[in-house]
Amino acid sequence: MKIKVTAKNYPQEVLRSGMPVLVEFFAVWCGKCAMMADIVDELASEYAGRVKVCQIDIEECEILSSEFDVEVVPTFVLFKGGRPVSAASGVLNKEVLIDMIES
Repeated sequence: MKIKVTAKNYPQEVLRSGMPVLVEFFAVWCGKCAMMADIVDELASEYAGRVKVCQIDIEECEILSSEFDVEVVPTFVLFKGGRPVSAASGVLNKEVLIDMIES
């Protein structure tokens, strides 16, 4: 299950998470984000209990978007121990995201 992250729950859901967190910065109007929806859902299901999958709407959380210099959506950032360890932007195949998670 994907978790909607806001500025309010960001510290709890991402920074203090006991497991790795894959964050997707997205926008509801973004066609490329819509193209990634099924893959993100699959990852959330396949990695349930091992990796938390979260989404941040760039228009609702402009502070977080600017903190991570998100200029392209979708942008994916992997956090481990509350720190960003890797990032990728654009339409990606599932294997790229799996490599991010498992590296």
